[in-house]
Amino acid sequence: MKRKIIYILAIVSVMFSACSEDYLETGPTNEISDQAVFETAEGAQTVLDGVKRDLREFHSNHDQFGVKAIDLAQDLMGEDIAVERFHWFGYDYNIDNRNATYRRPTYTWTLYYRAIYNVNGVINNIDEAASDSEEFKQNLKAQALTIRAFSYFRLVQMFQFTYKGHENDPGVPIYLEGTVEGKERSSVSQVYDQIVADLDEAISLFQSSGLAQRHISDPTLNIAQGVRARVALVMNDWNTAATMASAARNGYSIMSPDDFSTGFDSYAEQNWMWGLEINDEQSTIYASWFSHMDWTIGGYCGLGYSPKSYSLALYNEMDDNDVRKQLIDATDAESGRLIPYKFASGGDKEFAADYVMMRPEEMLLIEAEARARKGGEDSQAQALLKELRDHRYSVEATVSETGQALLDEILLERRIELWGEGFRGLDIKRLKIPVDRTNSNHDPVVAVTMQLPAESNKLVYQIPQDEIDANDLISENDQNP
Repeated sequence: MKRKIIYILAIVSVMFSACSEDYLETGPTNEISDQAVFETAEGAQTVLDGVKRDLREFHSNHDQFGVKAIDLAQDLMGEDIAVERFHWFGYDYNIDNRNATYRRPTYTWTLYYRAIYNVNGVINNIDEAASDSEEFKQNLKAQALTIRAFSYFRLVQMFQFTYKGHENDPGVPIYLEGTVEGKERSSVSQVYDQIVADLDEAISLFQSSGLAQRHISDPTLNIAQGVRARVALVMNDWNTAATMASAARNGYSIMSPDDFSTGFDSYAEQNWMWGLEINDEQSTIYASWFSHMDWTIGGYCGLGYSPKSYSLALYNEMDDNDVRKQLIDATDAESGRLIPYKFASGGDKEFAADYVMMRPEEMLLIEAEARARKGGEDSQAQALLKELRDHRYSVEATVSETGQALLDEILLERRIELWGEGFRGLDIKRLKIPVDRTNSNHDPVVAVTMQLPAESNKLVYQIPQDEIDANDLISENDQNP
């Protein structure tokens, strides 16, 4: 179990960096016990702040900067981003970064299990913590439950195939208490049951506490409903997906074309539901998401070390009246370069640009897809798709498709609207479709893998070797193929 202890201690210094000076005076930061941390609700708040900071923090290598590094790795395993040169994230783009001894599975595993370990402390201790406000404690517990559910959802998505058809396959270990003792892999359905239970409890607690969002990084009722909608979509629970997605975007508007064109670099300028704020002090410069995706600043992408182009095949499917197409410079398309300016922080926040985690547009698309799949609700799905396109096109949109044709349009819209936000690789698994990079601008020499059949083992991470070595209840026989 020693290895797991190392993973947990890695967050302790982060956790207390958010504490006030007075709180730190109660004892050395390397000796404060869990008991002391959770004596007050304010102490529990510092733990949550540390977890959220860790989810956007740089760790060791320039392809390890929290959740968005994992999002980018997943996107690059699809077909909608073409990479011109092999550099950081090169093996993710090759779809060859899944083995037990590789950094990517290990980083993913440890990042989310660190979060789980620390929010478990909040969940299990907050009820007894001292506080002048019961509503504050309820809100903190709801935030912790949402983060735990989010973390397990991401883990089970990447270390196994999708839910439907794989319910009884091995998922990931479930930890609900502050322990470093290893556990066996729970089944996929057991992991999803826990995710749903956590989110349902979080939603109830958010509703009873009624507190406003303190900071864009704090989970809220809308965010818990949004994660619940994501989970229901993967589970093919269309009614819940539609209902939760609709509730999640309550109070949020769809971005105008002008707002969409502002660079996706500042939560304060756009209508994000959830984001991770970066400031100049905490910017990780080259080891950051914008360094790898933004052509307007001197990062790995902008300097040409690893330029990332928009997919020519996807570009050709876009409407000429679409502002999102107009944000792509295709003047050099013959060479394979299509420069996307969706994420453009140059001249504004630059390397201190914020990370987007959830937007109301995603919720609209989840509801539209769920209603289209339910049957008998094509008109509602059409109206939702038209609502989004009317906020993206320079002319009024017409949506007349029905049945499978309508569903195909919604899925296409999802690829275009959420491009670069970390959904494509996971959607390929959810939809059980092949990877096909042919007839586009992917260079076979750089991409290496141009096609994969649906549900290829190459899309599933192996359990990290460190975990197998440290956990007596997970052996080589329990490893993913």
